[in-house]
Amino acid sequence: DRLATKAQRLALIAAEKGCTRPDCSAPASLSAVHHITEWAKEGPTDIENLTLACDACHALVHDGPGGWKTVVTGPDTDFPGRTGWIAPAHIDPTRTPHVNHRHHPGELLAATIARIRARDERDREHRKARLEHRTTPGEGR
Repeated sequence: DRLATKAQRLALIAAEKGCTRPDCSAPASLSAVHHITEWAKEGPTDIENLTLACDACHALVHDGPGGWKTVVTGPDTDFPGRTGWIAPAHIDPTRTPHVNHRHHPGELLAATIARIRARDERDREHRKARLEHRTTPGEGR
């Protein structure tokens, strides 16, 4: 069957909370179910191959020039199993999949905390190295 079941729709709404294209703020109530691998290309109507996309973002997904592509992010990514959107080459020459964090503020908070901790650790290491350099005997001081 091409159409998602009620249970699949509810699961997507609970998991994704809205359109999955990066930076789109459309809520689930304004989003439709989208096949990540197109149904016309034998993409199954299985929860692993479904995502939410608002009408405007859904229209961006196509094989023509300027078309976006959707993929499931792999296990080696920061957000495995999420829907990654690949922008056309004129927008992102690297064609790197990106996920939408707008409906998942906890992800943004966790990433920000990780960046702050990494910066603090670099600062500590830098201060430690400067202090060790100043106190190293035999430097001709």
